[in-house]
Amino acid sequence: MPKKKDFAQNLIDICSHVKNVAICGHITPDYDSLCSSFALQEILRQNGIKSDVLLESELDENFYDFIRQMKVTTTAQDYEAFICVDCREKNMLPKIGLASLNKAKSTFVIDHHMGQNPWAEFNQIFVGESSACEVVFRTFEPYFKLNKKLAKIFYIGMYADTGGFIYSNVHPTTFEILAKLVKYDIKIDEIVRDCFEVVKRKAFEINKRAINSVKFYHDGDIAVSIVNYKDYQETGALYSGGKFIVSYLQNVEGVKVSINVFEREPKVFRVSLRTAVDGVDVNKIATHFKGGGHKRASGLTLMGDLNKCVTAVIKQAEYELENDK
Repeated sequence: MPKKKDFAQNLIDICSHVKNVAICGHITPDYDSLCSSFALQEILRQNGIKSDVLLESELDENFYDFIRQMKVTTTAQDYEAFICVDCREKNMLPKIGLASLNKAKSTFVIDHHMGQNPWAEFNQIFVGESSACEVVFRTFEPYFKLNKKLAKIFYIGMYADTGGFIYSNVHPTTFEILAKLVKYDIKIDEIVRDCFEVVKRKAFEINKRAINSVKFYHDGDIAVSIVNYKDYQETGALYSGGKFIVSYLQNVEGVKVSINVFEREPKVFRVSLRTAVDGVDVNKIATHFKGGGHKRASGLTLMGDLNKCVTAVIKQAEYELENDK
């Protein structure tokens, strides 16, 4: 009996025999979603396979220049092979991903999140892994040659999804990979400052408004900030400009769940959830609204009336705090 192909070999073999390949992360991609997608694109390129990374729009100024220079596609089209990275739920794909998935003959999911049964034909899901970048690295390591470009991409994604390598999702294998990455003189001090510490002036303005909107609920256990569509219009800030506020709020004394509500477009709300408290699982809150993520960091999307949406999320957060064992 011939030896069964592993996931990586199978993906490479299939993608080598199709006309076009799409790689797509989740809606409103973070650094891990972007970096795992770009890393896979480079790995496929090393194996003679061209692929498109799908995004709703070009990356804005709030992302590190190195990442913004990567080649992306913002127009939906039909693909024979579709690879979903850092996202196991179909409803978490951006519109361009859903539109481009329709005629795919082969579908793949590469992820590390908890969630429903995966929908793809082929799935590589390591629940609890530090990041999608680590899953991609470990899965494809025999099939690529590590270089400075890839080392930089992997480092950014892994740093982002581990909170600077301090979250409980960090394992010995994470540091084994890091040891391989830093051999390439990737200047990690510059990466951390440029990606995670420098705040653009417009982003500062939107975060200031978010701070001013903060209210506390459930005896201070829950902190909620809201950024309206009007706030973005008046400040000129980009959507990603307020992405750090939810992490800031989770560190306020007494806060067990921090919630940030972004009105991406009129009556469309992206909700980010964070916790720094052991025993609290914000993924349960997200999955109640068909969102997803991790125990410590999750997200969801709601539409309709702002007050009703915020009230519903707070109510669910209260339920989880009172019933989480």
